[in-house]
Amino acid sequence: MRARDNPFRTDRVLTIRYRPQGTTWDGLMARLAALGYRAAVVGPHGSGKTTLLEDLAPRLAARGLGAKWLRLSLARRAFPRGFLRQFLAALRERDVILFDGADLMGSLAWRRFERRSRRAAGLVATSHRRTLLPTLAECSTTPELLEAIARSLLGDVAPPSLGDTARSLFARHDGNLRDALRELYDLCARAESLDALAAIL
Repeated sequence: MRARDNPFRTDRVLTIRYRPQGTTWDGLMARLAALGYRAAVVGPHGSGKTTLLEDLAPRLAARGLGAKWLRLSLARRAFPRGFLRQFLAALRERDVILFDGADLMGSLAWRRFERRSRRAAGLVATSHRRTLLPTLAECSTTPELLEAIARSLLGDVAPPSLGDTARSLFARHDGNLRDALRELYDLCARAESLDALAAIL
């Protein structure tokens, strides 16, 4: 199958947005406001933390708040020298910092940053553990969620066996939906066409 025909290609996967669990977006925004716009999004790898943060930005804009992004990752665990000083100096009173990967900071650096960031309207950070800020949302995954996402991407060509495949992939990737969807891409790449997916999935 050509990459452009693969239902799990990156541009299609990116159309799947965060689905609030046990609440609604209105509920999440009300909780964030109650926390003074300083909160953490907590969960394991591939559970939707970054997607939640991305989907938060336009909802902040609707409330007259700006979104200022910071990102750390395993590939980049620190900012260049002087970067944070310039970033913080440029903040406006209506800006909310969206910090993806904040728990990669050392504890001392985090405490210094958190204190200095209080000039902004808020700070929402993703973390793998509940230590940084009061929790806005805990992201978690299930085999059923993986199956629902896969079905939405496959549409009418979703095979009857997809539920079993989703459970197997979920277990193999320890609940990391991002990695499971990457494997689904690889599986589909082996098929000659969309009609041949049933034999693979």
